[in-house]
Amino acid sequence: MHNIVLDNGKVHIEIERANGRIVRFSHLPSGIELVQEERLAENFRLLLPLPDWRGHYIFGKDQSLVNTEVSDTTCNLHWRDVHSARGTFPINVTLTIEIQDDDAHFRMAVENHSPYEIEEIFNVALGGMANSAERNDWRVHYADWGGKGREWAFYDTFPGSYLGPAAPVWIGGYHGDMSMPWIDIYNERTRKGVYIGNHTLETRQSAVWMQLNPSTIYRGPAGPHAQYWPDADIVGDTPVGLTLAWNSFPFVPPGETWSGPPIVFHFHDGTWREACAYFRAWYDQHWIIDKSGSWMYEEDAWQSTIISYPESTIGYRFCDLPAMARDALQYGIHVLQIDGWDIGGIDRDYPQYSPDPRLGTWEELKQALAECREMGVYVMLFSNLQWVNIETEWFKKELHRYVVRDPYGNMRGGMGWEYNTTLGLRNQTIYRMVAANPSRPEYRQIILEQLQHVVQLGAPGTQIDKLGAMGEFDYAEDNPAPRDKSVVDGALTTLEAFYQQARQANPEFRIASEVHWDRAMPFVDASYSRFFSNDHIPTFGVTFPEYRQSCCITGNWDYGLVNNCLRFGHIMNIEAKCLHGIASDTPELSRYVSEALRLRRELRDVLWHSRLIEPIMVTVKSEPGLLYTLHQSLRQEQQALVMNHFGVQSMQVEVARTDGVNKALVYRPYCDPEAITLPTSVTVERNEYTIIVFQ
Repeated sequence: MHNIVLDNGKVHIEIERANGRIVRFSHLPSGIELVQEERLAENFRLLLPLPDWRGHYIFGKDQSLVNTEVSDTTCNLHWRDVHSARGTFPINVTLTIEIQDDDAHFRMAVENHSPYEIEEIFNVALGGMANSAERNDWRVHYADWGGKGREWAFYDTFPGSYLGPAAPVWIGGYHGDMSMPWIDIYNERTRKGVYIGNHTLETRQSAVWMQLNPSTIYRGPAGPHAQYWPDADIVGDTPVGLTLAWNSFPFVPPGETWSGPPIVFHFHDGTWREACAYFRAWYDQHWIIDKSGSWMYEEDAWQSTIISYPESTIGYRFCDLPAMARDALQYGIHVLQIDGWDIGGIDRDYPQYSPDPRLGTWEELKQALAECREMGVYVMLFSNLQWVNIETEWFKKELHRYVVRDPYGNMRGGMGWEYNTTLGLRNQTIYRMVAANPSRPEYRQIILEQLQHVVQLGAPGTQIDKLGAMGEFDYAEDNPAPRDKSVVDGALTTLEAFYQQARQANPEFRIASEVHWDRAMPFVDASYSRFFSNDHIPTFGVTFPEYRQSCCITGNWDYGLVNNCLRFGHIMNIEAKCLHGIASDTPELSRYVSEALRLRRELRDVLWHSRLIEPIMVTVKSEPGLLYTLHQSLRQEQQALVMNHFGVQSMQVEVARTDGVNKALVYRPYCDPEAITLPTSVTVERNEYTIIVFQ
């Protein structure tokens, strides 16, 4: 029996006629073969919990394909009355596959005529992925919840589960684990790859799901990448391969039909950066990001301070804010983030966003904010959106009705922080907050009214904390929205409503947030984020260069993170004395910050109004440990190479270009620029940056 074949001269897909398994998936121009172990080929899976067995999966590879409609580039595959070891169930499944140019689109439709709810649907489960010949060349890449790129050797290591299914799995949840709904699998050596994205316009939970059959072996260093694929020469005839799927959680009730999201495979030249560009091109067809006129987009430094704590430690009062603003100004910082201004102090008594009377009155805070604004300083007041504390009388009387529930009716999880006692740091005396469901109209009204207090006080902006922590499903019986949609879509809808209300009251008002989430980009101008490492992959920043990401800097000699802010184009967020102080409490750091800001503002067009690009035309040679990025100006044809390192000795670096550019200026802290001719050798000092602006 011949396979069903789709072929447009670029993408080639073969489907087994008996069960509809995808037994070949290729890109002919690049030579990419995704399915190389046909014995493990798959197509879809369903989770259909039974009264006595919640973990009851139905495997598409075991079903008989009953009907097909096929052309050269499109096919519809139909299965009827699916079965498992527990019997036959009146569920019909259709998988539509369409190939266009270098792309393949997969879409599932499921009719549920059974008496049970379908919880999970694996949209196109691609089984039998393997490539032992190139196991060290391929990488899998995604952007985590903090916007940083994460990757591993796709056919070599596997950071799978230990306590889980019989064969280990890796799950990347969107939302929760991933900031954008795509992954990329690319070959570092040949610079070819395939992007895999969920192109739904709805705001729903989903997950990338991978499983390595039959097992991994442990032989690496401790940590998530300790597990490896078993070697081909020791497994004999045992098939080894990976199944990759995009999992939806639609909870399809009896009698309902579900149409799934388009899952897009796009074959491309290059690496993960091409995946960023492909996703952004699709994104821009559906959403508009406009940061024109935003003061937050322009400001490149913050000073963040907690002025009162949940255990009642008070560091500052409202009357101190103007002095704090003057202190920041002397170092070139024009933005204050003020945490703990609200009732109870930071991370306590949410969602009461009114001035804490221990710190002063409403009018005193309003006047202090006005004084700061008059001297040219913007003050962001700290807030949250979906978090409520469980200790308040308000919670006991009303708010408990709106919290997210698990399948058994219990409140989900909870978290909290205390900052100044040993038991508090061990989470023994914390005030605990839990997630509310922003899809509930009653809670949405409450939080919108509370957040309006920030606007009414005259603050030009707020930092909405913990917005990115929304990977929960709400199983409450009176949940007004679908379980996979209520928390994430409710948060987005509420964020948009607050944005519109705040901008209507004060057109200058802007929002920062502790979030990296593609859907929030039209409403949020900057992230509260931490990059406490010497390096990272800037995946979110490459995809959304107009999104300002902050980097928290706490120590008096944390020069390396200041240099990193120049390298990545981050906001320098000074959190002196771990948020207890102000800029003058870390004088050595703040003087260096002032100099770095002076230079960045002098080179604003190429270091701030810029995007990070792959330095293909630049060659950089040095000893190991040198870090660098290449900035491309958004306003003119100019590029800047930013270099730094975390070593204890200076480094000599050879720099050249392959495109004929040979004139440049070198910038270093506290020095005048120096004209150079390429190729050249420059010195990158310990705890300093070196910037080359190509002419």
